[in-house]
Amino acid sequence: MKLKELAFDPISVLEGISAAQDHVRISTTGWKETSTRDTISTSFKRIPYKSSIKGSEPIYSILNYVSSPESTKLLTSLKGKGPYIVNDKQINDLLNGVVGACKQIMHTLDPDVILYPKSSSPLTKHFVDLLHKAYPKITVSDEAFVKKILKAGDEDALLNTQHPDWKKFADENPDAVDDLKKTLKRHIKDGNLELKKLYKPYVKFIKNFIEMKDASNTLDQVIEKRILVVDDVFSTGSTMLEMFRQLREFEPEAISGLTIFKRTSETLH
Repeated sequence: MKLKELAFDPISVLEGISAAQDHVRISTTGWKETSTRDTISTSFKRIPYKSSIKGSEPIYSILNYVSSPESTKLLTSLKGKGPYIVNDKQINDLLNGVVGACKQIMHTLDPDVILYPKSSSPLTKHFVDLLHKAYPKITVSDEAFVKKILKAGDEDALLNTQHPDWKKFADENPDAVDDLKKTLKRHIKDGNLELKKLYKPYVKFIKNFIEMKDASNTLDQVIEKRILVVDDVFSTGSTMLEMFRQLREFEPEAISGLTIFKRTSETLH
């Protein structure tokens, strides 16, 4: 059954994620239809938000959030990094709701393997663990991608000159290409590339900032299989697209992405 044929059916699980008196608050008395700058809606829908960047593989997200300083604080708190206090039960209830909202998309995609990147936040692993509990026949490759250790001089290797927009960008903006290389050199810090500090229109031209933890093992798991790449937040999409790019070389049957949250620039109606 095609995803577009699935009927829209909201699941009223939680009202929304907000903060009060230095604590994360997740209301269970009702549900908010949209996110705002101060509240992340937890209106779970059976049809997730779908994104596809420049014809890439689809990325599905369960919840949306409006980009703002307050939503950033809420998300970092859910990841266990503060500034607000959140307890384990809140996280578990939230993620169980997200897993429940994944039912139709998991049925449609029918993945053989779930892969996810290593993160300093436990949120992604917790989400994957609950997905695996709900769908135990799926193989899980734990922390399949890790940040690549970089050093000065790696700038050229980080440029994705195969991106569909690269040729036009390079031909029309040769000075911008030089500026991008200088920017990469400046932002390679402590061996890791800090993507969040890059000029956003440049991010799509960056590759090789993460790598497979065990390429041989990943090849055995991925070749001719349906792959679901899971992460916690979809903002620029740079990390997800880089994982897709590397996985394509192993010739899987299909690749899709799934995230808990998706950033939107304005309130959704």
